[in-house]
Amino acid sequence: MRPSTPLRSSLRAAAALAVAAAVLFSAHTATSRGKPEPVPAPASCFWSDAWLADNPGYNFAYLDTSATYWSAQYTLPAGAKLSLEGRFAHARYQSLNSYDTANGAPVDALNDLQTPPVDGSLNPYQSGASRAVPDKRRAYTAHISPDPAPADPTTRQPGTLYAGQPGQAPTSGPSKQLVIYRVYVPDNGRDLTGGTGLPEPVLTLADGTRLTGNDVCGVLNSVPGPPPLRTLPKDAYLAARDQPGKPTGFPATARPTWRAPYTTAWTLACDFHDRCLPNPPRTVGQYSNIDNAYVYTYANRALGPVLVLHGKVPTTPKTRTRQGVVREEQLRYWSLCAYEKWSTKVDGKQSCVDDEQLITDHDGNYTVVMSRPEDRPASATARNGVSWIAWPTNGDGAGHVDDALLTLRNMLPGDGFHQTAQETRVSGDEAAVMGPYLPTGFYTTTAGFRPDQLG
Repeated sequence: MRPSTPLRSSLRAAAALAVAAAVLFSAHTATSRGKPEPVPAPASCFWSDAWLADNPGYNFAYLDTSATYWSAQYTLPAGAKLSLEGRFAHARYQSLNSYDTANGAPVDALNDLQTPPVDGSLNPYQSGASRAVPDKRRAYTAHISPDPAPADPTTRQPGTLYAGQPGQAPTSGPSKQLVIYRVYVPDNGRDLTGGTGLPEPVLTLADGTRLTGNDVCGVLNSVPGPPPLRTLPKDAYLAARDQPGKPTGFPATARPTWRAPYTTAWTLACDFHDRCLPNPPRTVGQYSNIDNAYVYTYANRALGPVLVLHGKVPTTPKTRTRQGVVREEQLRYWSLCAYEKWSTKVDGKQSCVDDEQLITDHDGNYTVVMSRPEDRPASATARNGVSWIAWPTNGDGAGHVDDALLTLRNMLPGDGFHQTAQETRVSGDEAAVMGPYLPTGFYTTTAGFRPDQLG
């Protein structure tokens, strides 16, 4: 059946918008006041420096402040094989993701549970395993294939990350690759790597020569620094954000509207043009983590200087204090973060709250207040059962200082738990799918806030 004329018009408009988005979304170097920010010395010749909120040039792509990322960009020679030798981090989670170098969308992932230990070692992330495995018995090797991931997951090679680009036929020729290594929530007293350092590259050339250390980087043509920031050019973003005739606080709503993201073009059409048409496959960009699913909402101080959110947090492991044994919970990890929409920056440690930092009652119910520090209600404290996060100082990073973008992360749901962002399928089903685990919210004033206020 052919769609009706109005629907055909909407579909044509959406298609045009998708083409425009594909053109408009381009690579830009992260800048401050229009000048390139200095790039610090890399962690090694293979890995970039740490992606952190307070690391100039590495604060973009909606970082989670309870996690640290390191990227590697390189070109694999024909016939060569690359592997990473490391030790499992003393942390909540670790993973490798590979990316489409054209748009920053993830193409494959190898997380801690999918990484087999070498002979004589143990994987401390397995359910029921001791997290106190000594460092000398935490060794693993991850293999990096230059090919795309196989269509049939049963044919995957164990312990392998596939870094080939979408649409690429398997090839033995040179292959440009981008990989990001992540560590979430290091145990107390451990460094950002979880106390075990970064995995070391080992390159085996086609003739069998084995290279390690700095010898690897010259052969791989490793690219220092972070990959490019990918966002709308500022003028295109402002054209969408500043449309005439929109309601106060646009695109925020008086009761926060949470959405799951799909493609970049779809999200742009839905958020700014109210064209939330039938959903394409979910291909979230911005160097996102395959093991996470997200919902997001916009906020605006024109609707009130204090945003109050109520919800329920799924059960998660408590690992900061070095929990002794791994137990499967409803999620591996949960967080709520406030961002600058256009610049994709996070404003600092107080911009996020994770599941172990969140104040809850015995049933996992929470209240989160977001405001500027000067607008924070005196009763919005842990003693009163309230968590607080800071409104981004620069708003959206494009001149709208009252804006904010809130993002909720769900990582690796346990068996049998389905009220997650991963289970959303159709635009508008977020509340039905997630139930009490999707926050509800309202705006109020500093003087008007009460800890027991339900809105």
